[in-house]
Amino acid sequence: MNQSEFNFLNMSDRVTAHMFDGKLLWENDPEIVEVVEAIVQLRNDISKKGALEAGLSGKGHTSAKDNTLDTLAAKTFKLSKKISGFAKKKGLLELIPLVNVSLSTISRGPEKEVINRCRAITNIAVKHMENLASFSVKNDEIEQIKKLISEYQNHIDNRSNTNISKSSSGEDIANDIGMMRHQLDILDDLVEGSLEDDTFIREYRVARLIDDFGKGKTLKNKDKE
Repeated sequence: MNQSEFNFLNMSDRVTAHMFDGKLLWENDPEIVEVVEAIVQLRNDISKKGALEAGLSGKGHTSAKDNTLDTLAAKTFKLSKKISGFAKKKGLLELIPLVNVSLSTISRGPEKEVINRCRAITNIAVKHMENLASFSVKNDEIEQIKKLISEYQNHIDNRSNTNISKSSSGEDIANDIGMMRHQLDILDDLVEGSLEDDTFIREYRVARLIDDFGKGKTLKNKDKE
């Protein structure tokens, strides 16, 4: 939710509190009762969706993704050094520059490039696997790197799904606020037209002022909120 929506909800909470403080004035008016109940229900729905939206943070996915990428780069670096030793011993000059790399070189640049480097080094290991056993290269080591690449992609997918869910939740809240505005407009007319307590009506008008932080107060929900 944005600040404008928070401002509106703070106003609606004040209005609801004021209405219940003066419940004796309207509890036998079915139209007012219906509108107040609708506002309360919408506010409860917004609170639940707001809690859900707050929980749909991508930070956890980002942290896990970064940890996976760091581990992947470190393990690939260890593998590359083993292959590099093999290439230098056998005089495979075309292979040496592909695997004789530093950890910073593997980790440099956009994440997609890091993944591509790790995948390329892993593919080289698979290609020369029959000659790498004496250099302590094991199938399990290669499988671990492949698994880390897969885990990285899962983190990317999960973050995308989280962002989609969060966007959907935000749209639902905006729709509910739109319905609350409509109910409050109805309540304005009912309070002004059906009730006789001037003090209650005057205090209701005050409650309907929206705190527009930094700009003072604006009247009702009809202004740009």
